[in-house]
Amino acid sequence: EVAALIGPNGAGKSTFIKTVIGELPPLAGEVVLGANVKIGYFAQAHESLDPKRAIIDEIQSVKPMGIAEARNFLGGYLFQGDDVFRPIETLSGGERGRVALAKLALTGANFLLLDEPTNHLDIASQEILEHVLREFAGTILLVSHDRYLINALATQIWTLAPGRLEIFAGDYQEFLFAREAERQRAIEREAIEKSAAKAAQKAAAPRRNGLSARELEQRIGEIETQISALEARLAALSEAISEASAAGDTERVTQLGLEYTQAQADLESALSDWESLVE
Repeated sequence: EVAALIGPNGAGKSTFIKTVIGELPPLAGEVVLGANVKIGYFAQAHESLDPKRAIIDEIQSVKPMGIAEARNFLGGYLFQGDDVFRPIETLSGGERGRVALAKLALTGANFLLLDEPTNHLDIASQEILEHVLREFAGTILLVSHDRYLINALATQIWTLAPGRLEIFAGDYQEFLFAREAERQRAIEREAIEKSAAKAAQKAAAPRRNGLSARELEQRIGEIETQISALEARLAALSEAISEASAAGDTERVTQLGLEYTQAQADLESALSDWESLVE
């Protein structure tokens, strides 16, 4: 699994990460890691580089290997030829990031923690990072503002706000779809509530729609029942789309998307009819 931890600046994302790895004590409760969990922390790997060491020495300090094997391994991180003998202190930020990634890959970690890993990385290093994380067989907790990286890797979205953590079981596109659907429902609920309040204020006013008071009340009730049914259908379709997307059933996602669009249009029409009756 790849869980992407997102939220506004100051919400506590980095604090959360540092609490998990033990750099900060929890404010309450305790942090418990599984018996076989071995953490690899990208920031620590980056900070622990010895500026005086050569790249190849840094790699061999993690896992003893011959020069040929080490050079071959580093080739996968774009260090070719005599580059492997360059001191860490001569490297750019992106190059140091690649060395840190290479070291993490050799540690045997099965739980990677990455806090803004693409910061200060060049494009080549970002591409290597994505490739390494795609191939990683363990679990990843990723803090990032890089929407491209999140979209490429995440299987869960953790949204952090002060005092609240919400977990969405799905990828980033599904998360955005669900959030937009909820936003639309909130807008529709607010519109209904405002219109209802307006209708209550004008309840005694004469109507110009040709219906008696009793007929008007009955018609409004019918449309409100229709609106509730359409909202429930949209919620069910949203869930079905998420399930079909997770299953990779693109044909069903397309069909459900058409049904969702039609139901949305029907809802907008019903809301329009309702508003014309209560005004």
